[in-house]
Amino acid sequence: MVVTFLGTSHGITEKNTFCSSAVVSVGGAHYIVDVGAPIDTLLQNYDIPFSGLRGIFITHPHQDHYVGLAPFTFTMEDFGRFENVSVPVLAPAGIDFSALNVFLFGDPRGHERYRTENPPPYRVRFSVYPDAPAEGATVFDDGILRVTAYPVKHCPHSHAFLLEAEGKRIVFTGDLSRDLSDYPRVATETPVDLVVTEAAHGRLSEPGTVAILAKTRAPRLVISHRHPARNPLSEVEALAAKLAPAIEVIAAHDGMVLNV
Repeated sequence: MVVTFLGTSHGITEKNTFCSSAVVSVGGAHYIVDVGAPIDTLLQNYDIPFSGLRGIFITHPHQDHYVGLAPFTFTMEDFGRFENVSVPVLAPAGIDFSALNVFLFGDPRGHERYRTENPPPYRVRFSVYPDAPAEGATVFDDGILRVTAYPVKHCPHSHAFLLEAEGKRIVFTGDLSRDLSDYPRVATETPVDLVVTEAAHGRLSEPGTVAILAKTRAPRLVISHRHPARNPLSEVEALAAKLAPAIEVIAAHDGMVLNV
């Protein structure tokens, strides 16, 4: 498994960086966790083919984690290059994708073009996964990658994801509560190969936060979705010093690639 970080910041207006989005590659199959970045452009910049996309997973219904679906959907639906590509998007409750389609393509009832030449979007297939129980629920399994969702408290319908493929296990926590009291137990009670967590809300230097992250049962902990004022790089470095040598702490940056 290979993880490519397309966007690693908090918000969508910071200079020279994009908001949260990561691609998990298993051979020639590619899966995206969160779409806060303009993935239609970035996938091409990083030579990740649209034809290899097998799934997109959204952790929670905040715009900075799915806003990139708008240009991506337009690109996929309105350009002939992608006629043989079909990508499922699994999203939590709370996102009205019908409004997105109307915004991008107009109301099919009122435009002759969309009744005949170009029917409503179909290459990007949106579906809603239900709120998962505490013990988790499989929301996706294509025989290559399995995704299990675990509820967190950041906002209604928020989830962490466990991605499993090739005998490897990666946890994406998504956004969490400020005190990290909802840090997913799957990252602390079972061995995993990599955890990607956020640094947008609480401060990494808080003793309670350090104590929780120290329970991580992974050799590497990636800090992404970083708020530059609340958690500057010095905070990540301080956390790394406290968790070493048991856990390697890595500050994610746009374009970073990790082999798992």
